[in-house]
Amino acid sequence: MHETTRKKALAAEDAFLERFTANVGETPVVYNPLDNRMYDSTPRNLGRRDPDQRSAAVKKLVQKWASQDLMKVYAEMPRNRLVLHDVWHKEMFGPRVVRITIAATSWNPVKELIQEGKSTRQASPGDIHGIKELIVRRPDVFYYVGMFSPTGWEEECRQHLQGENYLIALCDAVQDGWRTWFAQDARWQSGARLFDLTSDEEKLETIQSFVRRNTRRILMDELTEELLLDRLGYPVPVVREALEGIAREDPFLKFDTKTKPYRLVRIYR
Repeated sequence: MHETTRKKALAAEDAFLERFTANVGETPVVYNPLDNRMYDSTPRNLGRRDPDQRSAAVKKLVQKWASQDLMKVYAEMPRNRLVLHDVWHKEMFGPRVVRITIAATSWNPVKELIQEGKSTRQASPGDIHGIKELIVRRPDVFYYVGMFSPTGWEEECRQHLQGENYLIALCDAVQDGWRTWFAQDARWQSGARLFDLTSDEEKLETIQSFVRRNTRRILMDELTEELLLDRLGYPVPVVREALEGIAREDPFLKFDTKTKPYRLVRIYR
């Protein structure tokens, strides 16, 4: 659990959507589990929508809950913006139709941010359900949905990320950088990259920083890959490669792969 303010939440929302949009632009094909096909998602087959339902709702709540300085409060508030990218396809015969929708939106503790200017309240499974119902509307379309919370997610949220025609990724940002959790579902395939908000270089720097700040865990034999996966949400190969690199550069550290979970251990000479 971590605290956010209006201005921090707004900046984080903008950064999340910026990184997401960049990822979509760098993704030439997307997998559709409904028909087991890959679809061209280059600009000629990609359409963007920015519905304003969620942002309009925030504006109404500011009018309802702000006791003074309504314009100032609204200017500082995150908007719960929603961005949808539709992947269109046309067979040789037949109309052009949407096969996949890639969506991203933020969830914010709006009431607390309006009334108190800050909050530590995490998003709940109910919040996920409400957002999902707004986005996942058609049974013949597969939806990849990324949801961002500036204050994190309740643990139970990780049990609500899969459905017949959708997969949800949960994102947040803390001292250790951007984090994303995916359900262990083979349907993700390369689609998981859409919500991987951190470059390889940033992942390495984040893991190195985490290790430097947690030397006590090394001494206690607790700095495991599972700990890093839980805290950062990075793919297993990335975590292992980073820990191996740290161990190579420090003669007093070893990446132990003989016991599970794999861990960084101290060598006593």
